[in-house]
Amino acid sequence: MTSLSAFHKLLDLKEKDKHVAQKNYQDAMDQFEYVATRLYELLKKKEDKEAAYQSSVKKGLSIIDLNNYHTYVEQLSKQIEQLQHQVHDARNEMEQKQMELSESHIEYKKYEILINQKVEQRELEQVAIDKKMMDEISVQQYINQGN
Repeated sequence: MTSLSAFHKLLDLKEKDKHVAQKNYQDAMDQFEYVATRLYELLKKKEDKEAAYQSSVKKGLSIIDLNNYHTYVEQLSKQIEQLQHQVHDARNEMEQKQMELSESHIEYKKYEILINQKVEQRELEQVAIDKKMMDEISVQQYINQGN
């Protein structure tokens, strides 16, 4: 029968793997939040610029201001598009790390359950041995009383 200490060592290893997976997931989530926040800020900046443009159009704009606005909005749009790709990639990475975390947690639980089953099995075996010994003692006492 395999020693419980071997299972405990495996459990410790799985626990370390789980902690590494948690760290990787947290890093991926932080990266996603960072990129998503940058995207939000750019979208907000573009929205504010468009609102300012609408109010300026009502007052009247020079050709230079109109050209500057369009150049700025094009630049923001390109940055937004790049960030959308980065957000998508970061989201995929975060989901992958979450799956790895789930898998490592499942593996950890498997070993935890296995150890608990082994402990219960050993306890049942010990109870059976104790009962057998008590039966033998009872038989010996009965035989000794008869003599």
